[in-house]
Amino acid sequence: MIDSHESEKFDLLENELLAANLSFDEITRRYANFLLHLIGLGVFDFIDRSKLDELVPFIKEGVSRDRIESDEDFRKKCSIELWGMEKQNRNHDDRFAELVRCVLFCFETERRWEEEGTGDATPIFLYYLILKKILPDIADEFLGYFRRGLFKSE
Repeated sequence: MIDSHESEKFDLLENELLAANLSFDEITRRYANFLLHLIGLGVFDFIDRSKLDELVPFIKEGVSRDRIESDEDFRKKCSIELWGMEKQNRNHDDRFAELVRCVLFCFETERRWEEEGTGDATPIFLYYLILKKILPDIADEFLGYFRRGLFKSE
């Protein structure tokens, strides 16, 4: 559950991202980098390493974003593969399935974001909410990572 203090922190972060003029791609790229960062720190040690290794190439595509934005067939193919992983694991390894859902957000595009019309200026809060399902105490690290990214290019 999100309390008003937490919501205010994310509203502030969103305003900072907008003030820094970060694009949808840049925010999504940083989100993918954050997922790789967390894997590198061993934060997902409750998930089998071989399954994490299976996700890493997808996350790296989310970091580069080139093919996701330029090749719709590639984006769809990756999304279908990820949904297959999620479906295969949702009943017996729900935390891995949740992580797969996090990775799926790396394959969204600004065009699709605008078409879905969530009303939010950026996807940052959505990225946080999906990640919070498996890492309930991730707020401070999430906020810190994105704020540090405002002062350096990744």
